[in-house]
Amino acid sequence: MSKFVDLITQLVFDAAPQEINTVSELLATVTDNKSNDVILQVVGEYNVAKRLPIDLNGSYVFATEYNKQGSKFYDPFHKVLFSVDHLKRVGLDVESHEVDVTKEQKDIYEQLGDYISGSFPGSGTYTVLPADNADELVIIIVSTRYSPNNYWSGYWKSEYIYNSSSRSLKGDVHVSTHYYEDGNVQFNTSEVFDEEEVDEVVKTIHKLESAFEARLDKSFRELNEGEFAKLRRRLPVTRSKVSWGKAIGNYRLGKDASKGM
Repeated sequence: MSKFVDLITQLVFDAAPQEINTVSELLATVTDNKSNDVILQVVGEYNVAKRLPIDLNGSYVFATEYNKQGSKFYDPFHKVLFSVDHLKRVGLDVESHEVDVTKEQKDIYEQLGDYISGSFPGSGTYTVLPADNADELVIIIVSTRYSPNNYWSGYWKSEYIYNSSSRSLKGDVHVSTHYYEDGNVQFNTSEVFDEEEVDEVVKTIHKLESAFEARLDKSFRELNEGEFAKLRRRLPVTRSKVSWGKAIGNYRLGKDASKGM
């Protein structure tokens, strides 16, 4: 891989998911549209790695290495085979396609729907796919939020491998936020899980992710009350904000200064 492709890859993969179109457009402009094929290839790799939802006529699906079939992807629950426009993140050339879905796979999928509708704001995209090992299922959950008028975006991805023979559940959660009003602040965090003797997969996921979210909330509170507080100017002894719009003479320092101190 050339240094140029390495650079394009780094710039794309550092972008927030909801802002990838802006980044790809800027890269096309900077390269004078001479490297659009490279940019498109990297954006496709980004979409697959980040598990970004693909719009399929109003429904959302994933394009991953687990559901790739030739040059296309399939979704076992929407029963379709499709290509992907990676820049627009929409499905193309959609055709009917049925694959076998096990009872366990279907049950987990339906329970995930109930969990996500009650726990994720807005909408979440999820699926359950067969893994390379016949005893394993891949569980993917993604939720994205984007508020360009308020200059922020957020992304949640959790992915697990459930082994029905060993009853083990292994995976991780990744959360990132980007705030860019008069600056550029990014927050990224993740956590790895490894559970044994799992009897109820979705309930276990719910428990793990709720605990993760509680720890995240606690760390934000501590950060806000600790390190961030040190960065802010302390309030005056009156413990009220100074109204700088008023005449400075209204305050003690101003009055003393006006007397010739």
